[in-house]
Amino acid sequence: MASTWLLDNPPAGHMLDAAAVARLLDAGDGRAPALEMLDFVNHVVPVEYISLVEYVDGVPSQVEGHSTGRHQNITAECFSLYKSRFRQADELTRLATRRVGEASVHAPVTALLYDVADIPDAGWRDQIFVGRQLTGRLSFLYAPLPRTLFAINLYRDQHDGKFEEADVQRLLGLAPILKSAHRNALFAHLASPDTSLRGREIERALQRTAPLLSPRERAVCARIACGIGIDGIAAELCIAASTVATLRKRAYAKLAIHGRQQLLRFIH
Repeated sequence: MASTWLLDNPPAGHMLDAAAVARLLDAGDGRAPALEMLDFVNHVVPVEYISLVEYVDGVPSQVEGHSTGRHQNITAECFSLYKSRFRQADELTRLATRRVGEASVHAPVTALLYDVADIPDAGWRDQIFVGRQLTGRLSFLYAPLPRTLFAINLYRDQHDGKFEEADVQRLLGLAPILKSAHRNALFAHLASPDTSLRGREIERALQRTAPLLSPRERAVCARIACGIGIDGIAAELCIAASTVATLRKRAYAKLAIHGRQQLLRFIH
């Protein structure tokens, strides 16, 4: 059976490598904050893979997945198989579904540990964990933004062995720090000078906060929020300027707003 914990603050006296903390604080400056998070974790406990997963209406989507580089990055392949066949067997999916309506940035982090022997579905255990020589998964489920749930999934393989009790306790102490670092990275991306990066993050935010918008309406709103004009949006999306105007009108009606400034306030 999986083990779970609720975590608010790092324990007193939890010593961390200063250089690792500095890199973690800079995670928002790059395109792959989860990679910086993985590097930070490995200064405390060896972990081979990290998978950063977002839950929208209880359905998981992988945002980032990385390995330390010692082995091939298998996170995307494994997540695709997991999402299509095994996610319903995962207690983490059930936790995310229950918490989606009450997600708050002030809620504690929920930690869940699966040792390979605890995987409740034989296909999930054999095809992903045994098949890829994984020994366990430690997950941190948290709300970096309102109505938004993410999970940091940390995987060990046979090279590092299973998560021992001492390893778990040290990693539990990192959970609130990782939550804060990732939340800061999300805000940094929403304000990034990189228009394409900022646009993708705004689309993701709108998918969470405005589910009534169609994908095209989200795409238009994200580009409006980035300061791109109708002609520029039309060229970028390969549609007519009149279509952009129509999509903008429909989106604003659904959001009950009347201009870009109200759109920006809605997003933030």
